[in-house]
Amino acid sequence: MSGDVSRAAWNSAYEKGLVEILHEYKDNPKYKGQNGWSSEGWRIITAKFNESFPIAHFTKQQIQEKEKELKGNYKTLRDAKKESGNGWNESLCMILAEPKIWEKLIKNHPKVAKFRKKPFPLFYQLEALYEGSIATGNLNFTSIQQKDPLDDAPMAAPRVAPMAAPRVAPMAAPMVAPIAAPTVAPMAAPAERSISEQSLHSDLRDFGNNPYVSSFDGQGTSSARNEQNEAHSAPSEGGSGRKRKQSHIGSALEDYVEFKKSQTSKTLEALNEKKKHAEEFCFEKCADQVDSINELTNEEKSYAIELFESDTNREVFMKTKNPEVRLIWLKRKIRVLSGRAI
Repeated sequence: MSGDVSRAAWNSAYEKGLVEILHEYKDNPKYKGQNGWSSEGWRIITAKFNESFPIAHFTKQQIQEKEKELKGNYKTLRDAKKESGNGWNESLCMILAEPKIWEKLIKNHPKVAKFRKKPFPLFYQLEALYEGSIATGNLNFTSIQQKDPLDDAPMAAPRVAPMAAPRVAPMAAPMVAPIAAPTVAPMAAPAERSISEQSLHSDLRDFGNNPYVSSFDGQGTSSARNEQNEAHSAPSEGGSGRKRKQSHIGSALEDYVEFKKSQTSKTLEALNEKKKHAEEFCFEKCADQVDSINELTNEEKSYAIELFESDTNREVFMKTKNPEVRLIWLKRKIRVLSGRAI
């Protein structure tokens, strides 16, 4: 059997199915306790998985190794995501960062290198599995936590209001006081908001109309840190920030398409390998070989047919090149089988 088949040919559908099965049983104390999954838990998970994907035939050990790998990938991406200076694409579950930032991320988290051009769509499902909650919201800040400037907008007038009194206090006429509030408050609000906040406000509003976003089931794509850097570095450039933002999204889309092509190619290769293996050690070939062995009686040949119901027996029989050794092995198996029948 080839190395790829023995290591288990996983694909995105298998991984997603495994995570869904883990979610199904994670709250049952019979299958999962404080120290992790129980033996009964792994047994039921393996059985459920192979029932959902009949052609997989994965063992409990292969299922456990994949769960360990997914957990490690999630923790690596989670920790790298917290580093300052990078953004986060919620739809693709990818880190967005400049090359220099990536060099720093890989130095601090070497295992994150494989996610530089590769999405990890199971991130939030694994977060719910291991952390118990999923982050929500249009923006997911990965460095310095700041309030959305849109949330601060309604507070602008109350902050400026106390300043109105000193300006109108010298005017004793009672008719001036009502005029002061509408005159001063509208002028103060723009003064309180920085140029960068206004630019970011405009970018966020325009980003809602971005044609690239609608292709991901209506989910928003956030790279808050990058947007802030663009707003501070070039507040007067107008559309240049939006062009860079669209360039980020376009690059992420291209990387995602390449990743899906590669994954599909690997899946097809694994399926072709499995099909080739099945044809090489098929029942018909084994039966033809047995019919040509003159040293066997018809009764022994009938037991051999039952013997070849097993994939392993067929493979051992066909791979044994020495005719004498093959005959000795076959007769020994037939004796065991015939003794059991008696």
